[in-house]
Amino acid sequence: MDMERLTQLPKLPSRPEDGHKGTFGTVGIIGGSIGFAGDEESLRARMIGAPALAAMGATRAGCGLVKVATPEPILNAVLSLCPNATGYPIDGNSVSVLNRLASECDSIVIGPGIGTSDEVFGLIEHAMTLPTDSRCRSLILDADALNVLAQLDPSSHTFTIPAVLTPHPGEAARLLQSLGLNENPAGNEEARIHACQALAQHFGCIVVLKGSGTVVCDNNRAWVCCNGHPCLGSGGTGDVLSGIIASLSAQSVNSKELDLLYTTSIAVEAHACAGEDWAHSHDLQAGLDPWDLALCIPKSVALHRQSVSSP
Repeated sequence: MDMERLTQLPKLPSRPEDGHKGTFGTVGIIGGSIGFAGDEESLRARMIGAPALAAMGATRAGCGLVKVATPEPILNAVLSLCPNATGYPIDGNSVSVLNRLASECDSIVIGPGIGTSDEVFGLIEHAMTLPTDSRCRSLILDADALNVLAQLDPSSHTFTIPAVLTPHPGEAARLLQSLGLNENPAGNEEARIHACQALAQHFGCIVVLKGSGTVVCDNNRAWVCCNGHPCLGSGGTGDVLSGIIASLSAQSVNSKELDLLYTTSIAVEAHACAGEDWAHSHDLQAGLDPWDLALCIPKSVALHRQSVSSP
């Protein structure tokens, strides 16, 4: 199927002067893992920072509220990194926590630092079947949520609410391989567009194929990011991006002009421009801390927003 190539993105609406935290959208984050020791095959890493970085990305991109759900043993550590967030403990009840967040949040991110335990498989399967009348209007799957998705039965790959997948080339390759597709997510621009398109059309959702020249596709549209900087090639920057995507989606849930493809693409460009801003202001090629990246997000998002005086 031929795709429409988008070359320009619309502006985000200006913020109403009488707005408050209840009117700027609520984002939920489910991630983190406690890890455990064992033999070489069962040894798993503890991951605390990823959900906190996603929460910080969401906050810096302007959403009103952030709610973070992580395994109970690491919840306080995660909240110490993002004290503005509300915390929900996961103790063998991730599905019930997801249901709670789906009733309270406009957008939910699943995956940063979450690992690939059996419980995560059940969580992802349930996320794909969230009720269409839930408050949640967009679901963002990132990191290990994508690796779990690649191991599920392809016949079950149907989302009941709008979804965004955010694979890097390695994760995209695993998804494509699980579908028996030979597209190359690490090739030139055209190859990456074809790979992104194939995933978007199979899953019926939006796919963000990360990397230099990030590609964003839905069933029939494609946009390629022309901004970015090599400093973004650092662990944690993708977690910040997933939070930005969720944040702009949550803030635009009632917009008639901005659909999920547009808000996702604006998030990708704002993230890329924030990396450029950090690199230029520090005159550096590398060494970007994802927390410093998050600090650059408000300015970068503002450049993609209408001024108050705009019609």
